Amino acid sequence: MTNPGGTPPEDDTIARLLEAAGPRSTAPKEREDRVRDAARAHWRRTLEAAPRRRTPAWIAAALAAAAVLAIVTAWELWNRGQRQPGGDIAIATLLRSEGSIRRIDGTPHRADGGALRAGDALAPGTSVETAPDGRAALALADGSSLRIDSGTRVRLLTGPTLELEQGAIYIDSGPGQGRRAFLEVRTRLGVVRDIGTQFEVRLTADELWVSVREGLATLATAGRSFGAPAGTRLVAGGTGVESRPLEDPDWSWVLDIAPAFAMDGKTLQEYFDWLARETGWRIEFADPGIARESSTVVLHGSVADLRPDETPAAVLPTCGLTHRLSDGTLVIERLDGAGRP
Repeated sequence: MTNPGGTPPEDDTIARLLEAAGPRSTAPKEREDRVRDAARAHWRRTLEAAPRRRTPAWIAAALAAAAVLAIVTAWELWNRGQRQPGGDIAIATLLRSEGSIRRIDGTPHRADGGALRAGDALAPGTSVETAPDGRAALALADGSSLRIDSGTRVRLLTGPTLELEQGAIYIDSGPGQGRRAFLEVRTRLGVVRDIGTQFEVRLTADELWVSVREGLATLATAGRSFGAPAGTRLVAGGTGVESRPLEDPDWSWVLDIAPAFAMDGKTLQEYFDWLARETGWRIEFADPGIARESSTVVLHGSVADLRPDETPAAVLPTCGLTHRLSDGTLVIERLDGAGRP
């Protein structure tokens, strides 16, 4: 429908301009809809508040342009938050580090020598190198947790894919969490892929170790593929691939650099879930009532300075509980009035 004189109504002009702007692939659909609706609502409020007379065409065009600009600006602000200062979408974020670590991303003349700090976002193609005294914990963009041991150099690629050049990394990709692709670790001796697991990949001068703590990982090397279920270590070297039981594994370094549990405001059950995943312990309750109550007990404070396996001694007494560890099982018990189990 057109107005007298053949000019389209202002609402039609705005609608066509908004549709001409087109969807931006980088913005979530729900965010796009909210911004678009807000721009339209703002234009209509402005129109309704104005005197009831025909709006000159140049004013209508200006308002339409402003609405489109508002949408574009909002999208760009959202995208900017997902990007590095240099414009690359972040593939990982540094959560915690100790000792000396640095990034190697080809940026010339970095004033800080490539030093990394907690909160830094890393773009695809960035390498992270830890010194003999350094370790790091990162969150990958797909939700996986990556920990880097001392004396390690690893490159972060999209996919998600990692290239391990030396040293050791530990990956917790979650218990079967939904992802578009399996995480892949490339080395000069083979390619490791995970299927919802916790595992370590360690590259020495002449061997590749794949140690699986939970779930399943596969190793592809020399045209063959080998599976590694939980409790297994694959060793690939000059004589082929050998599968060994993972006897008395040392996960100490993984616990040393574990990201802190954000305890304040979380429930006791959420704490138990985190503790079990970080330590590999089974959680049992001497009193079934403790399990029922754990989802309603809210925790406060911080355990940021403690390793995961050190936190029960600090957390449980504040809830009237204590614990004992036996053969990988953490038994939770109540304290009596005198503070005894």
